[in-house]
Parts: sequence; structure tokens; C-alpha cells
Amino acid sequence: MLGYVKASEQELRVREQAYYRGLYCGLCHAMGRCTGQCSRMTLSYDFVFLATLRLSLTGEAVTMQKKRCIRHPFRARPVALSCNALSYCADASALLVYHKLLDDLYDESGAKKLRARLIQPWLLGAYRRAKKRYPLLDATIAAHLQELAALEQQPDGAAGADAYAAIFGQLLGAVAGYGLDTTHARIATSVGRAVGHWIYLVDAADDFDEDRKRGRFNPFLQSFGDEPTAADWDNLRLALTAHLCEAERGMLLIDSYSAPEQKAILENILYLGMPAVGNAKARGPQHTDPDHSTLL
Repeated sequence: MLGYVKASEQELRVREQAYYRGLYCGLCHAMGRCTGQCSRMTLSYDFVFLATLRLSLTGEAVTMQKKRCIRHPFRARPVALSCNALSYCADASALLVYHKLLDDLYDESGAKKLRARLIQPWLLGAYRRAKKRYPLLDATIAAHLQELAALEQQPDGAAGADAYAAIFGQLLGAVAGYGLDTTHARIATSVGRAVGHWIYLVDAADDFDEDRKRGRFNPFLQSFGDEPTAADWDNLRLALTAHLCEAERGMLLIDSYSAPEQKAILENILYLGMPAVGNAKARGPQHTDPDHSTLL
């Protein structure tokens, strides 16, 4: 359910792109340091967004230093050095990814279940390290995912797609706001809740065809049926836009940024990256216009 929240890098300025990639590489290093080398294979731009959001709220300064790594051995790249936001995101990623693997082991079949079974032992150590530092966050994630799984098992999907998405929104809101002071926690939770809601709906749209073929649960199968209409996909895109507007309202409450690149990156993700992904995943067979690339 990760991998959808990312910037449109071609629209970033050079220094903004360097900062964004520096946070990505810095998160990779933080994951190796905090949760072990194996956890680095789950690196995702979603948590770069979370790190940028938390950095913008706390005012924590980020120092960039050029480094080489196994993936980039010949050319040194800017890397964000260790900071609280990156360390927290490394741990939060380990917790969320591990619980998602457990969910796949329980719900999936075939290649997805086999993949989860093969990866799970490699990420167990990362999960245990993160849980030791954040036991309450781990319990919160587990509780929300259990609530979501129970709701998804109800017959006929009577709850509706928004009810499922709201639970995942609450989960991501809790992750985004965890450990911040009251005001900052409210902003981060608000943004995280809207983004989590959006992620769940986009993920369900992305998996729609495969879930339909394999007879798996998908909230849109209950809402749209086997053959969604153009109006169904239009309504979904409107819903996705509404959740992006909710995230925008939260981010507008951020007073200042410790680096101007943070604001540019967050706005790029919100106004360009996420709308483009949402439009692509929720397009449907009736919507193949390549020029219709944004929701906002």
C-alpha cells in the first residue's frame, strides 16, 4: 500500500531535487543504522514525504554531505545526515511494512503470499528494533490494521470504501503526528489522515482489475460492481481531490520552514505528484486521454 506519495521530480528546481534525493538517501542510511541493512530494501518515497512534513513542523535543521554508497559507488551524492525526523521515519517504516507483510500472509495467495513469506524473516529484526523504541506506535498500527481487516471481512462490503479508507487514514495520521508537540501533532495528524485516506483509495483502484480476476476483496467491487462506469471513476477522482484538499488545509497551517526546499517539495507532491498518480490509477477503461494528467 506504499509507493504512491512522491514528487514530480522534473518539476523541481535543481536545489530542490538535490534536497529531495538527499532526504531519500539519508532515510536509506538511517534505516541501515536504526533497523538494519535488510530494512533498506523497503525504502519508499512515502516516508520521505513524512520526513519532510515533520522537519517542516519541528524546524529541525538538515545537514547535507556528499557520500558514496554501494548503489552509487563512483559518484558522491548529497546525503542528509542523521536527524530525529529521519530516524523516526526509519523506525515507523519498519513497523508499518512488517505489519503489511503479516497482512499479506493472512489475506493474499499465490505470488504475493510467497513474496511476503520469503521477506518476512529478513525484516523481523528491523521490526523488533523499531518496536523496542516505539512500542505504543507499534500497538497503534496493529490495532488499526486489525480493525481494518475485521471490517473488510464483513459480508457484502456493506461499510463502503470510505469507511475502510478512514481507518487507514487514522493509522497514517497517528504515525505522522506521533511524538510531536500538541500543535504540530494536530497538523501532522490532519495531513497524515487525509493522505492515508487517499492512499487506501488509490491502492484499491490500482488493484481493482487483479482483485476482480482473482476474486479477492476490493471495496470498489462492492461499490462499482464488476464493470464500473465512467461516472464511477469520475466520482472516485473527485473523492481523491477532496482528500488532497484536506491535506492542503493542514499544510497551510505550517508557519515556517527550516529550509525553503521543504515547502517546494511538499507543494510539488501535493499539487503535482499525488494528483498525477491518482489520475493514472483511478482512470478506468473509459479514461485514456494522456493530456488529463492532474486532478487539481
